[in-house]
Amino acid sequence: MKNDKILVILSYASHFFLPIIFPAIVWIFVKSEYVKKHAKTVLLVDLVPTVLNVLFLIIIGLYGFSTGDDSGTTFIALFMIFVIVVVNVIIFIWIVVRIVKVAMNKI
Repeated sequence: MKNDKILVILSYASHFFLPIIFPAIVWIFVKSEYVKKHAKTVLLVDLVPTVLNVLFLIIIGLYGFSTGDDSGTTFIALFMIFVIVVVNVIIFIWIVVRIVKVAMNKI
């Protein structure tokens, strides 16, 4: 059980050093359902900023090329940066809380 706890904490902490890859490896190769559940959760949470970043780049690219409006593109880019920062701060807080809860056996 102690190794499971360490793997779960590493899965959450991997958001800071190896997002998506480490939780995916843990989810695929570990047999414990407890660890798999947490690794899958972390994997899905790590996908959120990645998908947002790709989506926002596509939107800025399409809008900028299709309109040529510099001020509109700047406004959209600043708004998207704000959204990305807010989402990342929320995820950061959530990850830290989950690490503490797992360490204290609250989950």
